[in-house]
Amino acid sequence: MRKALGIICYVISLAAEGGAGYLTYITYKQRISYEYGMMSFIPVFIVSYWFGTFFSQLLSPKSGGLLINSKVYKTMNWVQTIGAASLIAFWAYMIYSRSLYLQF
Repeated sequence: MRKALGIICYVISLAAEGGAGYLTYITYKQRISYEYGMMSFIPVFIVSYWFGTFFSQLLSPKSGGLLINSKVYKTMNWVQTIGAASLIAFWAYMIYSRSLYLQF
């Protein structure tokens, strides 16, 4: 049961990251305003983070036995972490470049 719940949480986390990525993309292309993009991005990113944390706790090799191969677990965890970090970094870039744009 923990394995199935962990996989479901991982899929939801990746789907939420994909949604956050899409919101970032349409904000970058200026199809929506930066303010609306940011206010839409934050809750979707929080959902992604929560489900990523649930995945980590459910399938961690240290939490009651090995449910999946540890290399698979580490790879899945790194994919989720790198995706989240890249979204945050891109938003930092957009906020920084937007602030420079508004100064001129």
